[in-house]
Amino acid sequence: MKRRLGAASPVFAALLASACASYSPLSLPAAAAAAPSAAPASVPRTPDVALSTGAARALSEEDAMSLAVTRDPDLEAARLKAGVARAQSFEAGLLPDPRLAAGLSRGPELTGFSLGVSENLQAFVVRPAATAAARALSRQVDLAVLWREQQAALAAGRLFIRVRQDETLQGVIERRRALLARQYRLDQADFQQSAAAIRKVSADLAVLSDADAQSRGVQLDADAARHELNYLLGLAPDARPVLGGADAALEQTLSEERFKAASASLAAHRVDLQALRAGYESREQRLRAAVLAQFPPLDVGLQWGEDAAEGAHTAGLTLDVALPVFNGNRGRVAVERASRAALRAEYQARLDRAQNEADELWRATGIMTEQLERLRKQTSDLKAIARAAEQQFRSGEMDAGAYAGLETSLLQDEEESIRLRAKLDADRLTLNALLGAPPASTP
Repeated sequence: MKRRLGAASPVFAALLASACASYSPLSLPAAAAAAPSAAPASVPRTPDVALSTGAARALSEEDAMSLAVTRDPDLEAARLKAGVARAQSFEAGLLPDPRLAAGLSRGPELTGFSLGVSENLQAFVVRPAATAAARALSRQVDLAVLWREQQAALAAGRLFIRVRQDETLQGVIERRRALLARQYRLDQADFQQSAAAIRKVSADLAVLSDADAQSRGVQLDADAARHELNYLLGLAPDARPVLGGADAALEQTLSEERFKAASASLAAHRVDLQALRAGYESREQRLRAAVLAQFPPLDVGLQWGEDAAEGAHTAGLTLDVALPVFNGNRGRVAVERASRAALRAEYQARLDRAQNEADELWRATGIMTEQLERLRKQTSDLKAIARAAEQQFRSGEMDAGAYAGLETSLLQDEEESIRLRAKLDADRLTLNALLGAPPASTP
C-alpha cells in the first residue's frame, strides 16, 4: 500500500506544478517617456510630417489627430487596462478545480487509506451566464478605450486649431500694436501742455497697453496649448512641430436633413453608448447568473479506500448540498436587479443628453457660420475703405489719427474672424464626435 501511495506522489506533484504560474518583477520607469523633438523613424506616423522645423511638410490637423491616437501616453495605459478585462473574461470561463481528499488510518495489523475527488456542479450551471457577462464586460472596456481614442483625437484636433489660431493672432496683434505704437510716437512728438493733448496721448498709451496685454495673453495661451498638444502627440515638451493651414473642407455646413438623420441613428454610432449597452448586457448576464445560483450548490464526489481493520476495499458516491433556507442567493438577485435598473436609467439619460448636446451645437455652428459670413463681408468692405484712406493719408488729406483708427478697426475685424473661424472649426469637430462620426471626418 505504501508503495502505491509513493508511486502516486510524483504524479500529483507534477500535476500541481504544471498548473502554477511563474512570477517575475516589473520595475517602474525612472524617466519621462516622451519622444524627442524629432520623432524616431520607429514611431508610427504619416511620412514626411513636420514633427520638427526641418521636416518635409507641415503637420496637418488630421495628422495630429492620428498621432494622438497612436502616441497619447494616457491611451497606452488605458489599452493595458483593457487587458485586465480580457483576463477576467478568461477567468470567468474556467471551471473550479476538483477537490482531492486523502487520508490514512492505522489498525492493529493493517494500514488503511481513503481517496476522494469531488466537483461543484453549480459552476457548470452558472458558467454560461458568467462567461457571457465577462465577454460583455470585456467588450464594454474595449469600446470605452475606443471612445477615449476618439476623444483624444478630438482633443488633439481642437488643440491644433487653438494653437494655429493663437499663432496667427500673434501676427495680427503685433501689426496692430506696431500701428498703435507709431500713432503714440507721433502724438507724443506733437505733445503740448494742453488738456486736449494730454487726453490724446493718454488714450494712445492706454490702447497700446491693452494691445501689449492682449499679445502677452495670446502668447501664453499658445504656449500652453503647444505643451498640451505635445503631450497628446507623445513629443518632448520643447518640440515645435510646424502646423499646416486651415482645412477648407471644414467650411461645409451640415444640412438640417443630414443632421436629423445622423441624430436619429446616434445611438447606433456613438461608441460611448455602445459601451453602455455592452455594460448593460453584462449586468443582464450577471442577473441571470444570480438567478441560476439560487439553486442549491451541489458537490458530487467519488471515494475509494481500504479499511484498516478488515482490509476490505470500499467505493462510493458522495453528495454535498446546501439547503436554501436562510439565503438562497436572494440578496444577490435583488442587488443585480437594482443595478440593472440603474444602468438602464443611466443609458437613457446619456442618450437624451447626447441628442440635446448635438442639437445645441449644430444650431450654434449655424449661427456662427452666418456671423462669419457677415464678418468677412464687413472686413472686405473695410479693406476697400482702408485702401482709399491710405491714398488720402499719403496725399495729406487725412490725418494720422483717423487713418490709424481705420487700420485698427480693420485689424480688429481680422482678429475676430480668426477667432470665430477657429471656434467654428473646433465645434464642427466636436459635433462630428457627438453624432458618432469619426472626429476627423467632415460634414
